[in-house]
Amino acid sequence: MSDLRQPAPSISADIVERRRYRRVDLPLKARFLGQNGEERPCLVINVSAGGALLRANSPPREGENVVLYIDEVGRFEGRVIRSTAHEFAVDYRGQRSKTRRTADSLTLTLNNGSAGPDRRAAPRIKTDARAVVRLESGEVQFCSIMDISLTGASIEIDPRPPLGAQITLGKMAAKVVRRHEKGVGVVFSGPAQRMEDAINAAGADVKEGAYPTSPGVDGPRLAGPFGKKGAAAPTS
Repeated sequence: MSDLRQPAPSISADIVERRRYRRVDLPLKARFLGQNGEERPCLVINVSAGGALLRANSPPREGENVVLYIDEVGRFEGRVIRSTAHEFAVDYRGQRSKTRRTADSLTLTLNNGSAGPDRRAAPRIKTDARAVVRLESGEVQFCSIMDISLTGASIEIDPRPPLGAQITLGKMAAKVVRRHEKGVGVVFSGPAQRMEDAINAAGADVKEGAYPTSPGVDGPRLAGPFGKKGAAAPTS
């Protein structure tokens, strides 16, 4: 009698790759930073874990390297592979370490249901950046930025600062306006003009290698900011 328990067929790597790079129509707000240093708004037409097609009034040129910030999805560095009068396509497949995480973000966004591109004034970018929070008392707490926009951020922090608390996130002055299960939501006192400025300023202490301490505050040293390659954790 033959054994009916047959091993499950394996899914080939190329099928997995095709699924991962499948494009979905998802109208999300976005911004792009061109080589000239100017950051402009745009709108996603469709997106995958490896690239995106976007609409803009003044698209970047074909072959130009850009930094792309897609609402609810993340920050990507890529190259413009096609550009027309009002549309451009960006390929960011070189960031292989982010591919699976991007695919997961797209799945969550689709499952949660997008309310459309007008649901908030500024794109909110998902990230897992490490940062430092300074309280009004001078106490310092380490945290992780869950998502960030030009006007505010959601951070994972414990213990959570109280509602109304004035804090400094990296170099950004902010106010705690809500509390959630993992931490707090803050609005910046002076909104940044560019997404890159907001990201850099919010994670400034980590990025610049400054790890301030205060009495009674302990914790492990943090890894380099925003998962960039070659950024080593400081040693004591």
